[in-house]
Order: sequence, then structure tokens, then C-alpha cells
Amino acid sequence: MLLRLLAILTSLCWCTASHAQTDEFHQLLRSGEYVQALGYARSNQNPDLRRQQIAQVARHQAASGVQSGAMRSLSSLQQMGNLRLLGSNGQAGSGPMLPRGQGGAAMADFDTLIDLIKATVAPDSWDDLGGAGTITPFPGGIYVNRKGLMVPLDSRRGSELQGIRREQFEGMFSDNGQDIREHSSMRKVSLVRLQQQLELLRLRGETPNAAMRNLAGIYKVRYVLVYPQQGDIVLAGPAGPWQEDANGRVVNANNGKPVLKLDYLVELMRNAYSENPTFGCSITPRAENLLKAQQYLAAHNGKSLTIKNTAAWIEGLRQSVGKQDVEVFGTDNQTHLARVLVEADHHMKLIGLGEAPGVPGMSSYLDNLVQSDEPAQAVNMLRWWFTTNYQTLHASKDGFAYEVVGPAVKVLSENEIVDKLGNRQQTGKSDPLTQQFASEFTHNFEMIAKRYPVYQELRNIFDLAVVSMLIKSQELDRKVGWNPEFYSQSYGFQPTRATAVTTVESVVSHRITEKRVVLAAVSGGVVVDPRPVVEVNNLKQDDYGILNAEYQGNRDIALRGNTWWWD
Repeated sequence: MLLRLLAILTSLCWCTASHAQTDEFHQLLRSGEYVQALGYARSNQNPDLRRQQIAQVARHQAASGVQSGAMRSLSSLQQMGNLRLLGSNGQAGSGPMLPRGQGGAAMADFDTLIDLIKATVAPDSWDDLGGAGTITPFPGGIYVNRKGLMVPLDSRRGSELQGIRREQFEGMFSDNGQDIREHSSMRKVSLVRLQQQLELLRLRGETPNAAMRNLAGIYKVRYVLVYPQQGDIVLAGPAGPWQEDANGRVVNANNGKPVLKLDYLVELMRNAYSENPTFGCSITPRAENLLKAQQYLAAHNGKSLTIKNTAAWIEGLRQSVGKQDVEVFGTDNQTHLARVLVEADHHMKLIGLGEAPGVPGMSSYLDNLVQSDEPAQAVNMLRWWFTTNYQTLHASKDGFAYEVVGPAVKVLSENEIVDKLGNRQQTGKSDPLTQQFASEFTHNFEMIAKRYPVYQELRNIFDLAVVSMLIKSQELDRKVGWNPEFYSQSYGFQPTRATAVTTVESVVSHRITEKRVVLAAVSGGVVVDPRPVVEVNNLKQDDYGILNAEYQGNRDIALRGNTWWWD
């Protein structure tokens, strides 16, 4: 009994001490003493509570505008692999986000301003780095322009403040004054630094700006550069200003090429880190509709077609075929990435059957069939689908630099048989005319993509899929000490949602000659498995030194403050 009583008293004392420490921790947060609060959190002996408290510190710092401190707290949390604690809305635990301006430090956040000045104006000259310069807070506003000039602000001069807001248009300028709207032959995006900025925005309850969503305007991935000493992985490629085209697609303002999308990168990182990193879509006719089409053709067998009844006959066949089902696999079907896959696949079928124009020197399958001596079938069931088309990836000898080369996209083909019940049976073979269209589309892909931007966007998706799998398979994240779970896990960054595509109208076309009526229906899809592309035996060492030169040219660049892209 005495031992039990002692145990109860010990438990009560521990709980009282624990509650007292928790109250002191929250008091430090409320007063804006974030350094002391972080120290308390790190010294907590309970691992779960320690992680929760560090997340709370980061959340309060972000809400109060103490950006540099929030980044340090986030770094501590990321090293523990617990970004899940931030939640999908940026909150840690169940407490609400603090409004800006609450707490002692938030009312006059001199620490953030001082950090900004020291990182921008002659960074090596300040006293904490051994220089002679000192800085102390004063009651008033300041502004540091892109040239490093600090000027006082008078909050009563509204026009001056508006001018500054215009000059500092969100995301358009890097910390060293580079304009993201300028053309760049080789722009770099730090995946690690961008992730940090996205994490900070989520802590604040804010959304990414246009520069982040469009990956700084890069429209083609050329290099993946790995810097272990800096703890960074960098994407590099040509970039420039962007705008929406007539179809709402975000494209480069000078050449019309679609830009890379943050949403695509996140979806493809999640696929790469999944158990089955294959993704794509399929567009499939329904068996009952194929059976209806067969019955329709049998009912009209032997009846002659005239100018008057041909249009009605074709429309009846089209209605009997009906809609086709769309399935998206390996990625969320409620994303813009999924819609691009389906759009590209469906449009390729339109070109194949002559319902949409191709490019000069390229004929549709039906036009080739009419000109050939191939025997006519009731319905020619064709299957065309997109897949990857990379020969090799160039790599530096040390495995820290890679070049993405190749046309990226190709079309494969197969003929199918429809049985008496309307079921499709794969043959594993492709007749010469079916294969001819697939080969011509692949050969003319650059010209077709120039005419139809959806195919360039498809290539961007393929490139980012290869980059994501390269990071995973070569363990580049571990080599730089980076935890990419904010990209790779579902509880991290949340891509924009879109209505899922579930059905499309069947692509059925025909040609009428003096001797016969030629009909064709088509199915297919997109199938991407990036693993073979990044296998060791598919990596070719760079023999020309260009890749190494690009890598070395960015090795010693000192990035300031919140910079995540640069030219």
C-alpha cells in the first residue's frame, strides 16, 4: 500500500511538473520569446511532445512574420521526418493559427528586418561575421530596395507604399534583383529551397505565388545538378515570361511552349516514391457498345449506301459505339496532370483517324488504308498509346550531374479483334498501316507538338517523371541530406484539384470509296514506367565536358535569403 501511494504521489508530481513546463512553454510562445520556446521544446524528454512543440514554434513564428526563425524550426522538424505534424492547412496540433501582430515580438518584428538587411546589404561586413558594421532596431519602418539601399518609410505616404508593392511584385524578383520575367537560356530552381518556402507558406496559411506554381518559367528540363556540400538538388533549363494561351494553358510568352508545373512535379514525386511507379491512362470502348456496333453493321449488311443515306448511316454507327471509359492510374485522377494525359491521348486518336489535321508529309491511318490493297474488315479496331522515348541519360563520372536527352515521347501500336460478344482481344501484333501511323507520329513529334502545345506539356510530364525517378533510384535525396516528403507524401503539398475525366466520345471515323466503306475505331492510352530510363546501364558518362562545366559553374554560387531560383 505504501509503495502504491508513493507511485501515485510520484505520478502526480511528474504531471504537475509537466503541466508547469507546458504552461511555461505556451507563455513563451504568447510573449514572442521563440528562441527560449524552441530551447524548451528541444529539451523535452518526450519525443512526440518534443516534435509537436517544435511544430508549434514554427507555426507561431510564421504567423508572426519571423520568417528566418520559422525556417530554422522547420529544418529541425524536417530532420526528424515529421512534417506530417504541420497538417494539410499548415497547423500543428489543434490550436488555431495566430493572427499577424499577436505577441510581443510580432508587434515590432525587428529580428526579421535585421536578418533581411544583413542578408542583402554587404553580408560579410556585419559584426556577427567579424565585420565592423552594427545594426539596432528603431521605432519606424524601413525598406531595402533591390539594389541594397535602405530608406525610411512614412506609413502616412500611401503612394510611396503602393510604389514599393509594385516594385516588389510577389515572386517576380530574386533576392539579388533578377527579374523572373526576363528570358534566360539556363535558369536554375532549387528543389530544396523551394520546398522550404512552400512549407513556410503553409505555416502561414498562404498559397504559392505564380512563380512557384510555374517553376520560375522553365519550359524544358535540361540538367539535374546535385550539390552535397550545399545540401541541394537543382533543376536547370531555358525559361522566360509566361502567359495563358487561348485554351488557358500557361505557356512561354515568346515561343508558346508550356512551362513546367509545380503540381506535376509533386504528383510525379509521389508516384516515384510509391510501391508501383507506373502511371498513365486508358481510353477503352465498352464491350456492350462494340456488340451494338457489330449488330448495327450486320443489320445493314448488303444495303447500298447513297449520298442521301450515308450521313444517317454513319451517325447511327457512331451512336451505337457510344462513349468510351477513361481510367487514370498511378496518379490522382482529380488533377490537371491527369487531364493532360487524357487530352493528349484522345487528340492523338483524332489525328490518327483524320479527324484533326496532322503535319505536312504525314497521313492518317484511314487515308493510308484507302490507298492500300488491305482487305476490308467490319470494323478496324486499333490501339495506339504513348510511352517514353529516351535513349540514354548523360551523367557525370561522380554521379552529381545529369542531362535529360531524347525526344521523350513515342507512340506504340497494336491491332485488336472484337469477338462475337463485343470483347476486345489483344493480338500482340500490329499490321503495317497501324504501325506506320505510330512511327510517323513519333518521327514528327516535334512538329506536331509545335502545332498542338498539349504534346509539349505531355513531354514536360515525362521529363519530370524521369527526374523524380532519378532522385529516388539514385538516392540523390540521401546524398544531399534532404527529406523530400513534403513533395513525395500525400500529407505534404496539395496540388490544385480538377474535375476527373471519366468518359469521352468514341473516336470512330470512315472513308467511302467506289468499292467499299472503310471504318475504324480506336482505343489506347498513356503508359509510363520511368524506371528503365534511369537504370545504371542506361546512364552514359558525359564525354564532352559540357555537363561538368554547367555543374561547376553553379557550384560556388552563394544564395541569399529566400532565393530558390536564379539565372
